[in-house]
Amino acid sequence: MPQSLPNKPIFNYPNNKLYQYEAYPVLLSCNFVVDSTNGNGLGIRSLKGSGIANVFMHTSATPGEGNYSMLNPNPAPGVIEVVLNNNFNRYLGSMGAGFVSPVSGTPLTATTAHTAYVIVSLGTATLAQWQAVGFPVGMVPAVGAAFVATASATIGGSAAVETVTSSGIDSIEVIGDPNVTLQNSNLYQNCGGRILLQCLAGGSLTAPANGSVCGLNFYLSNSSVQVNGQ
Repeated sequence: MPQSLPNKPIFNYPNNKLYQYEAYPVLLSCNFVVDSTNGNGLGIRSLKGSGIANVFMHTSATPGEGNYSMLNPNPAPGVIEVVLNNNFNRYLGSMGAGFVSPVSGTPLTATTAHTAYVIVSLGTATLAQWQAVGFPVGMVPAVGAAFVATASATIGGSAAVETVTSSGIDSIEVIGDPNVTLQNSNLYQNCGGRILLQCLAGGSLTAPANGSVCGLNFYLSNSSVQVNGQ
């Protein structure tokens, strides 16, 4: 006879926990738009992320001041300098990094079936009009939302979408040993630690395409207690 299933679920998710040896682990996350021509002179725009003071990339404009009056050193195309708000004791690793594809820059008012699009203008299109070209039922159309078109048709209501291109980047790697640049001698004047990264395509330093959204995650320790293996 087949065995009956247990009355209780096999996995009790609310009680699952992550155990680790680090006494004071910290995860910092940020994202920003690569924008080398922006007049702010930072090489980026729209920086978001708690614990991150500045992100500097290559700029074709006059290098500008970021938060805390820090001047962009204007690194080579493809290099990213991340300035933290605080000092930390150790760099433990990166918890993933990557890019959101930039849009093509050419607004379209009609879709082609099976093509991925990003909404760039809602216009006055109704929910029914969006759903007719493939926007998922149960979701609300918004600028930035992506969907796969199920019909080749005009959206209507002057709404517009764009196809996507590519950031052109295969991977992001850390430059040097971040552990020796996590402690700033004058925290209040110069902000906290710094981490350098490089963007690579085919193993070569490469500038991400403008309009790409870059997301970075840093796993750090804020404890002076060293555990086994450190």
